[in-house]
Amino acid sequence: ALSCDAILLSGGLDTSIAAEIIAEQSSTSKLRTGITVTIEPTSNPLAHQHGLFTRQPQDIYYAIKIAAKCGLDHHVLKPTLAELTTGAAMDLCTRVLRTFEPMELRNAVVIAHALLRAREIGCKRVCTGDGADELFAGYAFMHRMDARKLPAYIQNMAQSMRFCAAPLAQALGLSVWSPFLHKRTIEFATLGIPRSLLIGEFDGVQHGKLILRQAFPDVVSAARIKEPIECGCGTVVMPAFAELLVPDDEFAREVDGIKTQHQVTMRDKERLVYFRSFKRTVLESDDVMKQLTRNGASACPDCHFDLDSPAAEFCRVCGWYPGLLPN
Repeated sequence: ALSCDAILLSGGLDTSIAAEIIAEQSSTSKLRTGITVTIEPTSNPLAHQHGLFTRQPQDIYYAIKIAAKCGLDHHVLKPTLAELTTGAAMDLCTRVLRTFEPMELRNAVVIAHALLRAREIGCKRVCTGDGADELFAGYAFMHRMDARKLPAYIQNMAQSMRFCAAPLAQALGLSVWSPFLHKRTIEFATLGIPRSLLIGEFDGVQHGKLILRQAFPDVVSAARIKEPIECGCGTVVMPAFAELLVPDDEFAREVDGIKTQHQVTMRDKERLVYFRSFKRTVLESDDVMKQLTRNGASACPDCHFDLDSPAAEFCRVCGWYPGLLPN
C-alpha cells in the first residue's frame, strides 16, 4: 500500500477509504497523486444538445474533497465522449481485454484513460478500490439476497471476480494494488459475515458495504450511495452517444460487411463503435489472434470466438448470452 504513488480516485467509498488510510501514513507513504476521470456535459456539444446528460456526473465532487483532505496532486481528466470511444484508451482496452462488449468497455475505458495519464506523469504503482463491492455486498442486486444466499454468492465472487485494471496497467508497464483484494481481506470477507453487517442503514439511508461504512465513518464518502463507474463519471451515455455517432445507413452497411468478412453479428451501434477498435487491435493483429480460438466446440453463436467453457452463458468477447434473440 505504501509503495503506491497514485490512486484512481473515483470518489466512491472504496477509494475514499484507501486514499485516506494511506494518507495517514504520510511519513512513509509514496502516495502523492490522485487521478479522476469525468465527462463534462458542456464539452460534449452533440450529446449535450440531444439531452443525453440528465445530471452532472457525481464522482468529481467527492474526488475533489478526498484529494484535498489527503493533500494529493489531483489530476482531473475531462475527455470527450468521442475521445473515449475512438481514442488510445479504447484501443488499449480492446487489445488487452480482447472484447467489444459494451458494458465492460464503458467502465474499462475510464480506467484505461486514467492509467495512460499515470504513465505519462511517471507513476509506477497505482491503487484502486477493486473488490469491495463484490466482497461486501456493494451492488444493489446483492441487497435482494437473503441471509443464506448472500454469503454463498460472496464466496463464489471471491473465486471468480476479475478486474480490468491489472492487465491494462501491466500492458503500460505499471502495477496496481487494491486493499480489498489482499489475501487477508478476502479471507475475512468469506468467513460468512452476517447479512445485517453488510446491508443496513447508515446515516439514515439503506446501504451495502455497511461494515466498511461503520469501520470508517469519518472518510469523505462514508455515506455516498454506490454508483457504477459509468454512472459516476458519465460514460453511461455512451449507448445513446453511439446512436448519434453512427447514421442508420452506415450501420446497416457495416453490419452486413462485418457479417460477411468476419462472421460476427453486430447487434447495436455501440458494439459497432467498439468493434472498429477491436478489428484494428485484435482481428488485424496476427500476434493477438494466435492466442485466441474461434469456431471450436464452445464457439459463441454471435462472434464465433470460443466461450470460456461449453457451459458458459456469457461471451466475454461480444456480450452474447442465451436470452438474446437471433439477429
